[in-house]
Amino acid sequence: MKNLLNPKWIFIINTLPVLVLMIIGFQEFFVIKTLLSAETIWEWKNHAFWLLAFGLINFGFSLFLVLKKRKIRADFALFMLLSTIAFIYSYYSNIDKIIPSSIPNWMLSGETMFYVGTFLMPTLAYSLFIIVFHFTPKDKKVSPWLNFAYALLVTLTWYIFAQLILPLWKNIDTDFNVHFLIIASISGVLIFLFFLIRGLYILMQNKSKFLQKYQLVWKIIFSLILPIIGLLVNNGVFKNSDFHTNSFGIFGDFNSLWFYFLTVFNAIVLCIPNFKNKKYRLFQFLFRAFTFAFTFYFFLVFLPFLPLSVIAIVAIGFGFLMLSPLILFLFHSFQLAEDYAFLKNYFSNHLLTTTSTVAFLIIPTVITLKYLNDKRILTKTLEFVYTPNYSKNYNINLNSLENTLKIVKSYKNKRGDFLESGKIPYLSSYFNWLVLDNLTLSDAKISKIEKIFFGKSEIVLFDNNPPKDSIKIKDISTKTTFDTKQRTYKTWINFDLKDEEKHSGNHEFSTEFNIPDGCFISNYYLEVNGKKEFGILAEKKSAMWIYSQIRNYQKDPGILNYLTGNRISFRVFPFTNNETRKTGIEFMHKEPLKLNIENQEIQLGNVSDTHRNSSFENKDIKYISTAEKQNIKPVFRTPYLCFLIDDSQGKEKQTAALLKRVKKFKSEYPEYAKNSQNGYVDYDLKQSLYTKSTEYKGGFNLDRAIKKLLIKNYNSGEFPVFIVVTDSLQNAILESNYADLRFTFPDNDLYYNLKSDGNLQSFSLSQNSKKLIENNAIFNFNQSVIPYKIASKTYYLENNNLPSLILKSDHFTISNNDIKEGSWNSGLLMQGQFMAQTLHPELKEKEWLNSVKNSFKSKIMTPYTSYLVVENEAQKLVLKRKQEQVLNGNISLDTDEETQSMPEPNLIIIGVLIVLFIAFKEYKNKKLQPKNLKC
Repeated sequence: MKNLLNPKWIFIINTLPVLVLMIIGFQEFFVIKTLLSAETIWEWKNHAFWLLAFGLINFGFSLFLVLKKRKIRADFALFMLLSTIAFIYSYYSNIDKIIPSSIPNWMLSGETMFYVGTFLMPTLAYSLFIIVFHFTPKDKKVSPWLNFAYALLVTLTWYIFAQLILPLWKNIDTDFNVHFLIIASISGVLIFLFFLIRGLYILMQNKSKFLQKYQLVWKIIFSLILPIIGLLVNNGVFKNSDFHTNSFGIFGDFNSLWFYFLTVFNAIVLCIPNFKNKKYRLFQFLFRAFTFAFTFYFFLVFLPFLPLSVIAIVAIGFGFLMLSPLILFLFHSFQLAEDYAFLKNYFSNHLLTTTSTVAFLIIPTVITLKYLNDKRILTKTLEFVYTPNYSKNYNINLNSLENTLKIVKSYKNKRGDFLESGKIPYLSSYFNWLVLDNLTLSDAKISKIEKIFFGKSEIVLFDNNPPKDSIKIKDISTKTTFDTKQRTYKTWINFDLKDEEKHSGNHEFSTEFNIPDGCFISNYYLEVNGKKEFGILAEKKSAMWIYSQIRNYQKDPGILNYLTGNRISFRVFPFTNNETRKTGIEFMHKEPLKLNIENQEIQLGNVSDTHRNSSFENKDIKYISTAEKQNIKPVFRTPYLCFLIDDSQGKEKQTAALLKRVKKFKSEYPEYAKNSQNGYVDYDLKQSLYTKSTEYKGGFNLDRAIKKLLIKNYNSGEFPVFIVVTDSLQNAILESNYADLRFTFPDNDLYYNLKSDGNLQSFSLSQNSKKLIENNAIFNFNQSVIPYKIASKTYYLENNNLPSLILKSDHFTISNNDIKEGSWNSGLLMQGQFMAQTLHPELKEKEWLNSVKNSFKSKIMTPYTSYLVVENEAQKLVLKRKQEQVLNGNISLDTDEETQSMPEPNLIIIGVLIVLFIAFKEYKNKKLQPKNLKC
């Protein structure tokens, strides 16, 4: 314990945590400062000043001691202890002023109110250790049992106080009760911990006969029995008969068998008697250094809860389990110090320090390597599913993937009761940072991956058609201007939206509409409190996350974003009873056009303009106007049948029957069967059926097969007619639609399912892909296309009264100089690049960051971005923070799945906390009572 007197420890235990706490505090304050009152800002500055002064004094004096080569004195430790307690007490006494209830939780980066206690708790514990050392006589014997008796007396005093005195406590409406009870609680906890630690220190230092005689018993109790009971209690085993409980755990999710294994192994390492042989003792020392990482981890986990242990002993009797990590940490530290003292007589300090450090780092290193492997597997899987290179063969280890998905699901942001976060303390945060880039993988994506590779679970589909509220478009006006330099139009559509029904609560306006190729959204506004607020162009996932958070707090967001293809989602919230709100969207377009929004046809531009039908071309993309398409004679492409046969897991016995069904169908339609092809689909598409030893792997990944074949046949003289052959189409893996690839199937929007009776069911590719259109469908390939030749290559366009785009190259880069603000040509380049990325999904991961930046620079919304109106500067700063997080992560990862509010704490935890906080809570309730009390 003498080594703890080295003042260098202060830099790690106090200076670094205070610095981190200051940085976090400034980041939080910078975000929410515009929402704070002058009084609250003063509280922030006041506490920041005292925290800074506290940190600088400790740093300065420690530096002085280091330079003078002196040890830490008792008075300095006492100053650190009292000043830390004073700051923590002041912070939590004023927490309702520092973080007012009006500040939404989602605006803060985490559980901000707990940061102060977490980061300053090491200083409290360290100061207490130093005080124990200085106030334990070295020149005379002191009974450890007397110290344990004093500690027990403290708990008995608190028990008597809680049972007899507290119920009779007079409820005087002054601050005296509050301050007295909190100060008394803190004092009691400190006195209890002082005598407990002092007794343990004396017991281990003196090597008493009692300790020596029964050391194996003590070792087994504190290294094995109490930790195992603690794990079982935390994991709810005593509440559930099943050992593998689904409980999140009071202090974290410690259900993994590794925690039990390491607990037992650590106990064995510590309980084996010390070897006298120097080589064996060296190995024993290294094994103990190895497991010390495990002991130290649980010491850190329970350190913030150390002050509650005495209260937990009084309240529920299990508080001693919260103390076992502290006792084990002290015992393990003394054992290592004893081993080191023995071995330094035979080995160099450098060897012992180096080898023990390496041994200590083995567990953290193994965890890191495991997480890096999880990241590699997850990245490869996400690439296969969402950004695949269809020319590449993927070899994914399914056993490793299954294990990785289990870890991802266990480390997701689950919620249980208060403190029951479902996370593994520190490790979950480390995993989320290293593997998930501080993002998450949605339940829908996890379900889809499990369905693809393991053929299990149901896919959670996003509801693109939420129930509509009563808001209607009351009035529409347009204003069009023509840019003679660019030869393009800009049209504002202004909406008056009104909630025409009587109701309670708030409603949302939500609609969807299509825009043609070459038409772009370049601005957006929403009136908020009578002021026209223009939209912020933000990364799409970040904007949708912010919209969801603001909406849950009944505020004023509005959002525009792409769904799939050229379909736009338009939402405004909230609307109160009979309220009218004004909003508007600016469109940039090359020629006059019509939009249909909420069944109202809106004309953009004057159809009589002489410059209305101008086509446009650059080196990468060509815009074909409606007029030019109408002057080209349409043609018919040749269809060929592409049978997609269910070859998924569990379908081994059905293959023969499915092939027989295909053969019969071909015989009935010989004119189409001539050039037909069979594709065998499990989690990937195979062009031929292998031998009988072929494995039927994963789910029926129809999505990948369709995309592969659409892209392969893009701009071919033939087009595939997909005929799915399965008895369980409802279990097929499909996107909600394939509108992003609409330009690859201009003449046939249908795919078919071949039933066992030989009849066909038809479904749409461009809309709801699982919604039945016709039960007994027949082939009808009478849709012509527009052929357009550039040089020697022919492109096939949809035959309609809308403009079309042609990719002259299916992959091109956009230089920074090509993008200009408000430039229609920039919008055309970005739309062309997105089309190229649908043909080559492997380019999305590489290019999406530049695509987002190009959208920001041009002020034109793309499928990667969204226009969002927020209410205040704080929301803009939170949006910026979330956006930076998303842009630094994997394109296929997600933001938080949903807003998660903190549930009510359960009765056990209330029992733990009640003595410390009851008076303060009652005081706050009395202050609020006159306002809230109603009949």
